[in-house]
Amino acid sequence: MLIEEKSDALLARLRSGNLDAAILALPVNDDHLKAEFLFEEDFLLAVPGTHPLARRQSLVLGDLDRYDLMLLEEGHCLRDQALDVCRLSGASERTSFRATSLETLRQMVGANVGITLLPELAALHPASGDIRLLRFEGISPNRRIGICWRTGSAMGAFLESIAGLLRDVAQELLADISRSPAT
Repeated sequence: MLIEEKSDALLARLRSGNLDAAILALPVNDDHLKAEFLFEEDFLLAVPGTHPLARRQSLVLGDLDRYDLMLLEEGHCLRDQALDVCRLSGASERTSFRATSLETLRQMVGANVGITLLPELAALHPASGDIRLLRFEGISPNRRIGICWRTGSAMGAFLESIAGLLRDVAQELLADISRSPAT
């Protein structure tokens, strides 16, 4: 069974034995859990095609300093990561809107409601509408993703094998994204 949930809930279910493994943003600091790195992915800025930044080929973090970004609601690790990018760039959160999922953020950008950060893999299939995805120049904001399970789990060897497969698939997908032209 696959379950999508906020990070804190996944970690609680892992610790209690209600889940065998979870894919999460790293780091996960818990001595009772083993975390295996899978991949690192950059953040892209998603803007409507009519947005002033849509004409750009790329941008630097400082280019966001006068913009409000739509973010996920409290409890999503991606929200915390996006807030870190906001702090680094001088951008603000658009406090009048908080999404429950990446798909909602994508749809809102496509509907010309605002701009947001999307992880590369989430940008593989943009929503309908005119969306431009912009890369950051230089050191791009990014996140590290891993798979976690309870230390000493009888499934440890199996989950390490799964980690290897997930790592290979993610690297192929990320390579495809980097070869494709900007959208």
